[in-house]
Amino acid sequence: MNLHLLKVFVRVVEASSFSRAADQLGISQPAASKAVRELETQLDTVLLERRGRFFEPTEAGTVLLEYGRSLFALAREADEALLAFNGLARGRLRIGASTTIASYWLPDFLRRFHQQHPGVALQVVAANTQAIAGQLLDYRLDVALVEGEVDDARLEIRAWRTEEMIVISPRELPQISATDPATFGDGATWIMRERGSGSRDATEALLRQLGIRAGDVIEVGSNEAIVQAVAAGIGLGVVPRICARDPLALGRVRRHVPATGPIRRQLYRLRLPQRPVSPAALAFEALLAMPDTVAEPAD
Repeated sequence: MNLHLLKVFVRVVEASSFSRAADQLGISQPAASKAVRELETQLDTVLLERRGRFFEPTEAGTVLLEYGRSLFALAREADEALLAFNGLARGRLRIGASTTIASYWLPDFLRRFHQQHPGVALQVVAANTQAIAGQLLDYRLDVALVEGEVDDARLEIRAWRTEEMIVISPRELPQISATDPATFGDGATWIMRERGSGSRDATEALLRQLGIRAGDVIEVGSNEAIVQAVAAGIGLGVVPRICARDPLALGRVRRHVPATGPIRRQLYRLRLPQRPVSPAALAFEALLAMPDTVAEPAD
């Protein structure tokens, strides 16, 4: 199989456009179209189902796309591994993290890694748990840290650390009884993250555990937005304690502990078992594995 033709095919599908793929590869749009047709001829298989100006990969094309992504990811890692032999003097490390991890837990690790290996370029992607898992499966990340559980047999899931989640309410709300679900927000408005977020999973799990029925649910895109919405008096929320430490100190929101006690959730590291780990990723994961590298700040 001609690897150049395969590279053009993978880029065309990922870009969903022959012209955009051609621009990225530095070739003409007709050359990109010709490359895909030649690959189909060589393989005697239709790879793209064309509908006028639009197309989508056939079943065979989808299978080839996954092999192509894996092959070129391995090639990139081989290049980075060779460059990294000189004490990680060069290279690139792509880190994906759920939003709270990226905002609060990750910065100190980035600082320490950059001090040790200043020649390694760092790229951080922040998204919800399912999006990070998806990007790791697409070979777009080298290290992945998530807040929620992931159910995918293709991934190796390792416990990393725990963090405390807290229930917050507007400061004007009377003290909530931890033993009375009715005063703990039964039928109240709850501010929650979008589905696919680890924080959303933690909130729904707590409500089920306490037998609380949420009234209206307002979805927002970050835990910081939950804190601000609660401070504005809109409703209740569950957020990592680390996200609410300043508003709590300023008295803008109130913290409540349910009768079941403090809420802790597990944070995870994800890996692709069949994928070689680059030296840069191994060095970063060694930092992550150090005990008490970053302590959860007190209120």
